[in-house]
Amino acid sequence: MLLLPVSWELVHSIRTGEPFAPLDLVKDFLSPFSREKKLQKQSSEIQSDLQALVAEIETENGERSDSFTEMLSDLETKVQDFKRTLLEVNSLLPLDSTEESVQKISVFERLLGEWESEESVRDSLFKMAQDLQKNYAGISWSRIFDSWIHHGLFSGKYLRAYENRLEKENTFVKKTRPIYQTFSWKVLHDPGEKAVLADSNFLFYRQDVDFLVKPAPWKMDSLENPIEAVLDFRNELAKRGVELLVVVVPGKPSIYPEILNPILYGLSGLNISLGRRFVDTLQTLNVNVVNLYPVLQAAKQKDRAGDFLYLNTDTHWTPRGAKIAAKAIAEKVRKMPIANELPHENFTDSLVSADRTGDVATMADLEYAFPVQTVEAYQIKNAKGPRQNDFRKSKILILGDSYSRIYETDAPMSAGWISQFASELQTPVAAIVSDGGASTLVREKLARKSGVLKGKKLVVWEFVERDLRFGAEGWKKVRLE
Repeated sequence: MLLLPVSWELVHSIRTGEPFAPLDLVKDFLSPFSREKKLQKQSSEIQSDLQALVAEIETENGERSDSFTEMLSDLETKVQDFKRTLLEVNSLLPLDSTEESVQKISVFERLLGEWESEESVRDSLFKMAQDLQKNYAGISWSRIFDSWIHHGLFSGKYLRAYENRLEKENTFVKKTRPIYQTFSWKVLHDPGEKAVLADSNFLFYRQDVDFLVKPAPWKMDSLENPIEAVLDFRNELAKRGVELLVVVVPGKPSIYPEILNPILYGLSGLNISLGRRFVDTLQTLNVNVVNLYPVLQAAKQKDRAGDFLYLNTDTHWTPRGAKIAAKAIAEKVRKMPIANELPHENFTDSLVSADRTGDVATMADLEYAFPVQTVEAYQIKNAKGPRQNDFRKSKILILGDSYSRIYETDAPMSAGWISQFASELQTPVAAIVSDGGASTLVREKLARKSGVLKGKKLVVWEFVERDLRFGAEGWKKVRLE
């Protein structure tokens, strides 16, 4: 039976000419060799281009000509290509951005950007370029073995990533999954592996439920300990004079365990979630944090039929839940020193509506089985129209996941918690959002364009509690260059 999907994939590959997926294992095993050759060539080009730039300066008697600017831009592109090659160990598991080799090329990249206005960095650039060429002058067996053991075929993370890709891309699975899912739902009333059906026709996301019932997914000495990642990020921001405020969004089962299972009614309102214990730990470590658990648990006492804090067949909150959370976050900011430095902007609101198809229903391929849910929200507007990000004027930068995206950049627009938060404070804000990637990916986005921190006094970092276990790319420490 186990050979059937592989055999199907092989026949499909022969008939269509598409790559045979299991061969990716072989390609990834061999990829460190081609990567070494590429790094050797790129490091040599960087050294050569740097020397050419110095020659250009001397030709122009120390002046920065248009030719210099163009050559510098080309060199910056080559350094970025080198960094990309360094990170891409194989097709599934990139090198960690905290690795020493990545940190060094990031410093080189930063100094290169300063060179046009700061001549004093030239000697440092030359020394680093020489070290770069020396380190990558030939094939390094130690780097190859390290890539195999920590990022390749001998790494559990790599094998899990490969297994997940096979599950998603295998043609046999793609052909048979819809048939099996339809049978499971219509005959067995089973929504599938990604959803949990509650008695009231609510759908819960399986990962939200797993997060609630399984033990803590990290150890205190783990490199991907979320507590350590938060403390490290706070320190990175502090170097730039920016404060951090953490917002952990409770999953639907943490607020409505009794809907998930009536037997759990007695647990409603109790400290049953690892996410809440995580918030408590951050508070003991003097991290600025907003505890939404008691806020939402108190608010649900005002629920009416059809008016809950979370959508029926979706992981996310309703506009009402988002607005309540925004008010709590704004109240926290008002108590912080930054409250006296916020620029003013007038916002108004108007009632709008939008139709939502639940993401859990979509993931389970059961959109046809559950009705579209119509929600009402307050769209926030300024003098120009619906509220937009304002990176130039805002003192607050928000990092978030799909809880920051919903109602904000999708229907009905400018009605999510970010806009409600801006309206509460009557101040412009800006946001960087990464669906499902608020644990690490959104901070990496920030690192790639850390210039947006200029003029900022506060970063609000929002992520859903299940990311403590299931966050994309884990909880890496990210340097802000």
